[in-house]
Formats: sequence, C-alpha cells, structure tokens
Amino acid sequence: MHIVIGGAVNGKRKFVREMMPAEARWFGEDKPLDLRQLSELSAEQPAVVCSVEQWMATRLDDEENAIHEFLNALSGKRVTLIITDIGRGIVPMDAEERALRDACGRLNQHLMEVAREVTRVWYGIPQKLK
Repeated sequence: MHIVIGGAVNGKRKFVREMMPAEARWFGEDKPLDLRQLSELSAEQPAVVCSVEQWMATRLDDEENAIHEFLNALSGKRVTLIITDIGRGIVPMDAEERALRDACGRLNQHLMEVAREVTRVWYGIPQKLK
C-alpha cells in the first residue's frame, strides 16, 4: 500500500495520476467509497482510494469496527490511498467535526503502520516519508 497524504488542494491527485498506470481503478472519486467493491478487486489490479474522510464520517458510531473493515478491504490489494490531512490547523468547534478529525487520525495511524510507502504532497512537492 502506498499512502499519499497532504492538505486540501495540495496536488495529491495530480501526483497520483502521474504515477498510476492507466488501468488503475479509482474508488471514492465520483461516488461515495464502497468497501464491498474494493474488496472484490483482484490482488493484481492497481487501485486508487480517495474520500476516506467522507467514508469515515459515515462510520463514527462504530469507529473500531470501521477501522477493522477498512484495513481488511485493503489487505492484499495493490492500492494507493489519497488522504487529506484534516488533523492540522484549527480544532473544530463542532463536536461531530472534532470526532471525525480524531477518528481519521486514529485510522491514519493504523494505515501508516501497514503502508509500504508514504508520500506527503505539500503544494505540489512530493516528500517521501516512508
């Protein structure tokens, strides 16, 4: 798994589009992320997963199970994740937005641990972290 992380509108998708083969399947770009479709992918099919934060927002009531399901759906897949870093900056006043920020932070910790490669894109400049 390769994770590409960075702030909003920092060039993550452009970076991923330039490095991924044309046959890569994209999940979560045009419609909500569906883990069932991702789970059905063959191990050889390159895939890009985005909108992880929006998916997690629908799973705040059972965060631990959601993290487990997400990691299982990615297991053994040739996947690149595009993650928007929402944990920096101003702490949201809204309790639900704070809960989402915290849940995404915990999910991202699990993802970073199992990732083979992590790249941060900051204003179009990629930096290898792992």
